[in-house]
Amino acid sequence: MSSRSKTPMTRIAWNAAVLLFEKGIAAAASFIYIPYTVQAVGIATFGQILLVISYIEIISDLTSLLSWQTVLHYGAAPYREGRRTDLYHVLRFGMRLDFLSGAVGYLIGEGGLWCLSSWLGWTGPLHPVMDICLLFVFFDKTGWCVGTVRLLNKFTYLTFGNGLTASFRILASMVGYYAHMGLTYFLYVWLLSSVVLFFSDMAATFYALKKYEPACFGWRQILHTPAFMQGAWTFTIMASLNKILLAATKKLPILLIGGSIGPTEAAIYKVSDQISNGLVRPMRTFMPALYPEFVHLREEGRMEEMHRVIRKLFFSALLFACAALLVVSLFGDQVLYLLLGIHGGGGYLLPVLVCGALLTILGLPLEPFLVVTGRLHALFRFQVLNVLVNLPVLFLMVRVWGTIGAAYSLVLFSATLLAFFAIHARAAFAKEARGYPKPPPAG
Repeated sequence: MSSRSKTPMTRIAWNAAVLLFEKGIAAAASFIYIPYTVQAVGIATFGQILLVISYIEIISDLTSLLSWQTVLHYGAAPYREGRRTDLYHVLRFGMRLDFLSGAVGYLIGEGGLWCLSSWLGWTGPLHPVMDICLLFVFFDKTGWCVGTVRLLNKFTYLTFGNGLTASFRILASMVGYYAHMGLTYFLYVWLLSSVVLFFSDMAATFYALKKYEPACFGWRQILHTPAFMQGAWTFTIMASLNKILLAATKKLPILLIGGSIGPTEAAIYKVSDQISNGLVRPMRTFMPALYPEFVHLREEGRMEEMHRVIRKLFFSALLFACAALLVVSLFGDQVLYLLLGIHGGGGYLLPVLVCGALLTILGLPLEPFLVVTGRLHALFRFQVLNVLVNLPVLFLMVRVWGTIGAAYSLVLFSATLLAFFAIHARAAFAKEARGYPKPPPAG
């Protein structure tokens, strides 16, 4: 608890730096294993690999329950007050959420595979390989681990697992290149990297808990939900549905491009999107660092401090956006060439995708603020409306303009979401200034 003596911005900046270091490890590793993979199998087969991975990741995202937010939301008070038994109840609930979402995700993934395999060209020997790779949806579910280490302010504990996973992917891709391996091998490498990360995150989390309180975890009570967690299911489902809708809009374009245009264009779009996301990663890492801090500030009743943090981060994000646009204009095409070996073939996508990514980081301090101050239902209603409007636009733009149409659709979606965040945050600030009663936390 000694870390609470630091200022909120100090803790947020440090934790964001740790998260950025983790993402930097993954980004640096991708500059090694992606070229090896492309050279080993060719860009067309690499596009097929990305289509398979994107499908499984979409299924995982669509069926994920945000257990890490639930752990933070309901675990903050027991942690601050030293109620260890209640805290362990929250953590066990998070574990149940992860297992349930993994099981549902696998079943839905199998059903979708039978429906979409012919359209996307996944028939024949690739089908049983995908059955095995769908196990990713189980190993991707470590949300309770993430929530626990963030609640305990032990962000650095998960860094080792990310480094280990990146090292594994680099070595495995080099072996695959020199041994002339094909599509199946590289898909299994991707799956095994998720297994490595799963077990390393588990080990780091239990180590953090042992440092916090060397006591029995209480496995026999894993199905018990105490009274103080009444409403936890409602909170989790509402928070998860918001992320599911966002993930569907952002990751669906690659499947549409792959099915309508081909795997090569899908590979160009996917890697371009990864470059744009990597470019804005330094600011995006602030969002997961904000959630635990905002929860603690809410519990302590320091709303004005929360507002001050939001204002500082917004202006920082604005300056960062200007710098990022300059960087992508100068070096974006060269980065794409280093990864895929193509020059100018997809460079037109990058500025548009970066604009969409920058719009999302401008609103990064506003989403956790709306969630922790009890505006989750309003956010969910708007997300549903935004997706219902933008999905038909996405289909139309992909059919008319191809990959660039998908990029324009992403910009439109991000702009409308930012407008919603701005309007509701402004209303919340005005209500606070007039001294109206503050809304209760969601759940």
